[in-house]
Amino acid sequence: CLRNRARSFIFSTAPAPACAAAADCAVSIIESEPDRVGRLRANAVFFADELARRGICVRSASAILPVVVGDEGKALEASARLEEMGFLIPAIRYPSVALGAARLRATVSSEHSRAQISAAAEAIAGCLSG
Repeated sequence: CLRNRARSFIFSTAPAPACAAAADCAVSIIESEPDRVGRLRANAVFFADELARRGICVRSASAILPVVVGDEGKALEASARLEEMGFLIPAIRYPSVALGAARLRATVSSEHSRAQISAAAEAIAGCLSG
């Protein structure tokens, strides 16, 4: 019965040793430096607020903030322009998201400064307005 109902578990493979070691290290860092999580959450809220000040509404409970663009071509173009400006904010499009729901996948970290986050929000707003 388990084989018929737990296919994703039965037929999955173990992570590579390097991936398992990296995950273990990441958990150790989070346990020894809990302030990183607080900074990450604060940066995500700050980024959402900075986007909102520029008329871009994002909804996310994580450090990944999807900026819905809609048109795939416009999302790809904005992503390319952002990369030229030094921001790695990829476009996500069909089939990863529904047709007509293309978006930019912006991610913040605990180590981003407020100035970097503001600059990214400004760049995104500029790319989407023009």
